Amino acid sequence: MKTFRNTIIMLVILGVLAGYYYYAKATKKPAPSTNIISISKSKISSVDIKDAGNELAIEKSGNTYNVIKPVSYKADSTSTDDLFNSISGLKYSRKFTDTDVKKYGLDKSDFTISVSSNDGKKEDLIVGNKSPVGDSYYAKLKNSNYIYVVDASSIENLQITSNDTLFNYLDKDVYTMSKDKISKITYTDSTGTYNIEKNKSGKWMYNGKEISSDNSEALLNDIVLLNPTGIDPNKKIVGNNSSFTLTISDGNKNEEVKFLTDDNATYYLQMNTTQIGLYISKDQLSSLLSDIKKVIK
Repeated sequence: MKTFRNTIIMLVILGVLAGYYYYAKATKKPAPSTNIISISKSKISSVDIKDAGNELAIEKSGNTYNVIKPVSYKADSTSTDDLFNSISGLKYSRKFTDTDVKKYGLDKSDFTISVSSNDGKKEDLIVGNKSPVGDSYYAKLKNSNYIYVVDASSIENLQITSNDTLFNYLDKDVYTMSKDKISKITYTDSTGTYNIEKNKSGKWMYNGKEISSDNSEALLNDIVLLNPTGIDPNKKIVGNNSSFTLTISDGNKNEEVKFLTDDNATYYLQMNTTQIGLYISKDQLSSLLSDIKKVIK
């Protein structure tokens, strides 16, 4: 009888504990967010970073990203998606208030990050000095009294340190047409224009002669895998006699790229009449030019 009574007591105690556990779980308040930017990544429509006289602005339209400053060009989706993630997920380790923002470098900062949402909201983050120990930065939202302490690496990943930063966020495809869609290649240089075409049976031809499958495949790979080396923003040149044009077609659409050089070492890209300063080194073009010469020799 005593054993039975003890069992009943234990069951009652377990029931009370279980009830308390589920009650505590249901009523537990979530931990406060330490995110600085309140706009979620899915709602970001644009980001504008200004850093020591440099600027990078990117807009999102649907699922497409476009760089709009300092050049207008399609953005690399992977790098830009990472950027939007980093900004929307920027966190602080500590926050406090102080009316003297000057001592934190927040009065006349040349490093700001503006985030806009697709519902018209905008937040401006001002980044100030590094902390005395150097492992964090001070930052504040323009319309907030709070000063945030933010991990240094999180901030430095958003800095615009050189033209390489801009280049990182640009789409790297020189040509967008897939290899199997290309039916004509036109190469033009100072010596003339050369047409390389696929016939109805799928054979590549030049000047009435069939091109070996090895040579045509190598040339097509050169074209679709071609990527720029870097960017000198908005630089425009006319080009000398070593410049050339390479146009590809699928029978309905053409993609024309001019490779313009004035020093025979660096070739600036003019794509569909537009130059933004993207360039390719001569070494990077060597395989393409060599394979073209094999075909038209």
